Amino acid sequence: MPTIRLNNAEWTFDEEDRLGPPGGFGEVFRGSGSNGPVAVKRLKLTASEAAHREMNIGQSLASRTLEHVVPVLDYGQDADSDNYFLVMPICERSLQDEVNDKGVLTLAESKAVALDVLAGLREVGDIVHRDLKPGNVLRFEGRWRLADFGIAKFVEDSTSLRTLRGSLTPAYGAPEQWQGEAPSHATDVYALGCMMHTMLNGAPPFAGSQVEIRDAHLHTAAPPLGGNPRLAAFVGLMLRKSPASRPNIERCIEVIGSVEIAKARPAHEGLLAAAGQISREAAAAEAAAQAAATIERQRQQLMREASNDLNEMIHRLFAEIKLASDEARLAKNAITLGRGSLSFDAPSSVAPMRPDPYNQGPVWDIVAGATLSVTRAKVVRPPRSNDGFPIMYVGHSIPDDRDYRWSATLFFGQTKDDSNYRWRETSFWSFAATRDGGDEPYALQPGDREFQTAFSNTMGVANIAYGPFAIDGEDEDQFQHRWLSLFTKAVTGQLNRPDRMPIPDHYLR
Repeated sequence: MPTIRLNNAEWTFDEEDRLGPPGGFGEVFRGSGSNGPVAVKRLKLTASEAAHREMNIGQSLASRTLEHVVPVLDYGQDADSDNYFLVMPICERSLQDEVNDKGVLTLAESKAVALDVLAGLREVGDIVHRDLKPGNVLRFEGRWRLADFGIAKFVEDSTSLRTLRGSLTPAYGAPEQWQGEAPSHATDVYALGCMMHTMLNGAPPFAGSQVEIRDAHLHTAAPPLGGNPRLAAFVGLMLRKSPASRPNIERCIEVIGSVEIAKARPAHEGLLAAAGQISREAAAAEAAAQAAATIERQRQQLMREASNDLNEMIHRLFAEIKLASDEARLAKNAITLGRGSLSFDAPSSVAPMRPDPYNQGPVWDIVAGATLSVTRAKVVRPPRSNDGFPIMYVGHSIPDDRDYRWSATLFFGQTKDDSNYRWRETSFWSFAATRDGGDEPYALQPGDREFQTAFSNTMGVANIAYGPFAIDGEDEDQFQHRWLSLFTKAVTGQLNRPDRMPIPDHYLR
């Protein structure tokens, strides 16, 4: 059996005794050292190809005490064989073995794996895994742990003869990896989203030839996960094409960790009741231009995905109303029932805001904006009686004498306090002269200076009436409930301007 000498010790391994199938970056053999059996991983990269580069990733991991990462016992280049090696403990099994044996995992089992994986990603927060897949998640000492951390980066940094696109596992490769862009923690979040499909459906979201899988990762929305609606919606966010629009690791831990206790949304009783009635200088300049072009492409991609997501959300909202009553009349972007009508202005792109005259940057970085509004129709008073006589109406006008419109801004963006790009809802009111005939709360275009000023410490005309509330993913249920409640009031003629601004929380429940 071959003997290798690495940084810490001498090891032997049996080339005839493989532990699992070969991977994109290497193969693992059963080996031994002074303290017993070990797993020896030989990378598909020779020292000459890597210009004898230091294996810093092995040194980094070997120097830490990690609870959710498979320990690195030894690492480095063997001078005699001209190869790089990692030495690790022998683990019980891989997640791929688990899926192969069971076909699919239960929600509880999948949740436990996902939380262990996320804990590993958070534990080694300065390193991006880049090749997260079931074969690199191993069972060791009572929990699922991550293996092969950073090997992909070592190979990428070491040689131009190999590329990540030639070595990554197609079924779990994020769009930015296929495009040759720099991976980030969002790349690992995407791979975990693919793994959720594998655990719960028995297969990753995309299949076929490598070309077909690549095209799907780049251009095709992942199929619905099925099962738990809240988890399915969240995994959809993890699989967004644009890295910036995926949830971060902390949010993944929070949502996935609480998914089992989420309750199904009950039927909207009020609406049902009302329905009965009704991304040197020349080089620097070129780099800057490329960076700007990348940012613009990323914003365009964000815009496309965000628009699709919001349009689907509005479709589901309208479907709830139509399901409640056959009397509801649905147009392209509006639905009417009784005295209530709900209308939607489709998303439009928002240009990046520039600093204000005081050189203060905008509070929000917004990519897209839309408007959602509900209107209560006025009472139509007949000019003549049933007998044809003119009717005189005497006295002051009342709210029912005019249409009343409640509108809100839906915007897709992020802020310094929350790096997640998400759809959010907010609305405004004003001390100044009445707008839109006195209708408040009202919507503002996100590109409007008043919109950003309302969220800053600068005094402006517009004030925040409520929000901003996150409305996508795990928060869609609350969004639907809020607007179904407002629509129900409009249907029955009870929707009027709130008597207090900002609007109290209880009014929106």
